[in-house]
Amino acid sequence: MEQQTDGRSNLEYRRKRVKRIKRFLIVSLVVLLLVPNILCAVLLVQVHEINQTLGETEEKLWELSVQMEDANAAAVVEQVLSPVQVLDDDIKAVIPDAQMYEGKKMVYLTFDDGPSTYTNEILDILKEYDVKATFFVLAKDGYEAEYQRILDEGHTLALHSYTHQYSQIYESPEAFRQDINLLSDYLYEITGYRCEFYRFPGGSSNGIIQFDKDECFDVLEEEGLVYFDWNVTSKDASSYRLSATAITNNVLSGVGQTNASVVLMHDASDKYTTVQALPGIIETLQADENTIFLPITDGTTPVCHVVRSDENQE
Repeated sequence: MEQQTDGRSNLEYRRKRVKRIKRFLIVSLVVLLLVPNILCAVLLVQVHEINQTLGETEEKLWELSVQMEDANAAAVVEQVLSPVQVLDDDIKAVIPDAQMYEGKKMVYLTFDDGPSTYTNEILDILKEYDVKATFFVLAKDGYEAEYQRILDEGHTLALHSYTHQYSQIYESPEAFRQDINLLSDYLYEITGYRCEFYRFPGGSSNGIIQFDKDECFDVLEEEGLVYFDWNVTSKDASSYRLSATAITNNVLSGVGQTNASVVLMHDASDKYTTVQALPGIIETLQADENTIFLPITDGTTPVCHVVRSDENQE
């Protein structure tokens, strides 16, 4: 009996052992099968994340390259189209108007002695015909809005005189400089704009200057100013009032003789016939598609009646 019992116990033990071995083998097999799959799944997730990161990086690089190309293209276009090309902080390469508008008849309307009671009417006419002009102004209280409007509407604001008293302006180089600086500072306080261009009261050829005229040119150079006279005159500065018809004829006759006309006109309280003549002058010149109106800028070739004496000798 005891042998039978021991035999059954051994048999049961072997069976359990076999079951444990089978269970171990099955678990091991399952693990062996699952681990590679799990590893593959993890690797796939990592590869996907890497691909996604690469894709985002590639997209950012593409956007950056497009932005750089756009920026380069914009820079090229700006260089081609802009009259003023910035080469560095202090040096500007200016394309002359004659080159920018080659083959065109250029007309620069300039108005001296303003602002006046007619300035806004002149500006209204210029706006109506889409014409830009240049205003060589004096210092006058009560015309702050007119100074600003000249700039806001794309015209050139330029210096003429603070006092317009010839005996004071031309008394000495110091007085000449003072007159310029007083007007420049006056306009800067009103508009925040520092003027670049100047017109001598009476023109650079006036005979009132009581010292060497070269000293005037020295002052202008030191103050960073370029001066302009004129090569066409409306003759509205006459002591007697010209009719609008006479002013129109004077301007059109003068413009017909040159390809770059700097036209002298006046913006003053006793010059209403100049205002009356302005629409007809503009309409007649605009009828010629080859004619263009321009304000004086850095690209405008100065018209000077008198230049520095050493320049005359060259």
